[in-house]
Amino acid sequence: MDSPIIMAASPESGRPGDVAANTRFVLSRIQDARAGGAALLVLPELCLSGVTAGDFLGHPLLQDACLKAANHIARAAEGLAVVMGLPIGVNGRAYNAAALAYGGRIQGLVIKNNLNWQERRVFSPALEGNVLGAWTWAICEGQHGHFDLPGIGALQVCFLEDMKAKPAAKTLALLGAFPSRAGGGAERLGRISALTGDVLCAWANAGANESSTDQVYDGQALILAGGRALAQTAPFSGDCALSSAGALVALDVPAPWEPDPAMPYAPVDLKARAAWCREALEIAAQGLAIRLSRIGAKGVSLGLSGGIDSAMALLASLRAFEIIGLSKEKLFAVSLPAFGTSRRTRDNSRALMRACGLAEREIDITSSVSSHLRDIRHPEGRHDAAFENAQARERTQTLMGLANQQGGLMVGPGDMSELALGFTTFGGDHMSMYGVNGGLYKTAIRLIVAQYASDTDNPALCRALGAILNTPISPELLPGEAGAIRQKTEAILGPYLLNDFFLHRFLMDRLEPGGMLEEALLAFGPRFSKNEIIDRMRGFFSRFFASQFKRSCMPDGPQVLGLSLSPRGGLNMPSDASAALWLSALDGLSLH
Repeated sequence: MDSPIIMAASPESGRPGDVAANTRFVLSRIQDARAGGAALLVLPELCLSGVTAGDFLGHPLLQDACLKAANHIARAAEGLAVVMGLPIGVNGRAYNAAALAYGGRIQGLVIKNNLNWQERRVFSPALEGNVLGAWTWAICEGQHGHFDLPGIGALQVCFLEDMKAKPAAKTLALLGAFPSRAGGGAERLGRISALTGDVLCAWANAGANESSTDQVYDGQALILAGGRALAQTAPFSGDCALSSAGALVALDVPAPWEPDPAMPYAPVDLKARAAWCREALEIAAQGLAIRLSRIGAKGVSLGLSGGIDSAMALLASLRAFEIIGLSKEKLFAVSLPAFGTSRRTRDNSRALMRACGLAEREIDITSSVSSHLRDIRHPEGRHDAAFENAQARERTQTLMGLANQQGGLMVGPGDMSELALGFTTFGGDHMSMYGVNGGLYKTAIRLIVAQYASDTDNPALCRALGAILNTPISPELLPGEAGAIRQKTEAILGPYLLNDFFLHRFLMDRLEPGGMLEEALLAFGPRFSKNEIIDRMRGFFSRFFASQFKRSCMPDGPQVLGLSLSPRGGLNMPSDASAALWLSALDGLSLH
């Protein structure tokens, strides 16, 4: 029998928890499949509910709605086989299921078994035997995910995480829900290609009907045969992959890259690094675009400090506006000078606004901050924490007010490095309505902004970004002489190159202080001495543990690099955890 025509796709739109909307967009994909002459349509994991529906995936109301939707879709799809993901409830337990619809009814369910720790909050793994044996509905589990359908033949339905061996069936329907991360495409597509062998495989990843609270899903679809591509969609394109689209071609898998020893989250090869930078910016922009469109935002407000973080946030915002078709006139970027603002950063902000074709806006908050300090009877001339933080909080209040005025949201520029070290004002620059940089290290942002400056064909923008990249990192909260920069962040915290290295190795690789020291000595060579690395690591751990209370209420924002400090699934940590164990380990290293 000739291979059937198959289609893989994610719903073109929708929303987590909105089963009715998700169903409409699944039915739209069924129309696309019919128009393409497909015999089989493969949709993503939990596409009827949204994989990002969180704890509501275990709620009977959502489960019942998804089951009714699956049966409705099965009736509407008669003559077409459809594989779709949904949560189901059985005897008080919730399961992550893939349903096969054919002939106007649900033919069987396949239960996901290999669950991560977040999924286990809601779902149980597949049990030995038939988990649905006690269920009264006329639906039974497929025998280990294997089905035999007229016109298709032997079909295996499986979740990617449950694939342990190459499939025995001629056709494989593979469901997934993998968040996008910069550089993650090679790993994901390479894994699919290695597992599927010679069979005809359709893969569909979660996409446009998912939340961007902490992660972004690209909706990529792929059809393979013998390790080569019949059809492949670009991430975030919203397209369908149809197996009759053309002849077999080499699978477009980005080449695996070697990490930079000093920046293990980024490629060392310059060509691969350039692609990585562009992908990171796109993920951040897509997350913001989803949020803006979901809430019907009419614009954004964004403070421009003249530094790299706010420049990165502006570039992501501009790209998000392109994605959803908002005019740049609705991007309210504004400089907010106060006591510590230098002439250099003020000029940077103005030049960046001009280069991006934005109106030059400035609101001097000096008088507002002075009024607040008088209200709390703060001694004049005392430059303490209250003096510094009043400026950061007034900026946040101003930007949120501007966002409210235009029916939009405030975009926050705070990055993951600042959150890790607590170098952010609680309730000030720590807070926003969406934090596009919260999943990026400071050093990663520097790479991305530099790459954008290299890519742009706008000479004025290239110059403005170059000036920003050459400006010392500073909170600018203390007055400087003759308008100069007085505070330099890295003189206080140590080099971000080291701090970001520690953060990545600590959380992503789970290295102990001794292992981190060994890796740092190899990565940095003579740039930093052993004692300097240990001293900086001690400062890192002290600040990291003491600052968790700020991260326990951090704003939404995309996880761009596969690591997040978000309390909603990135980092589970109490606000009053002790650093004593890690500091003690460092004391032991100092004795050697």
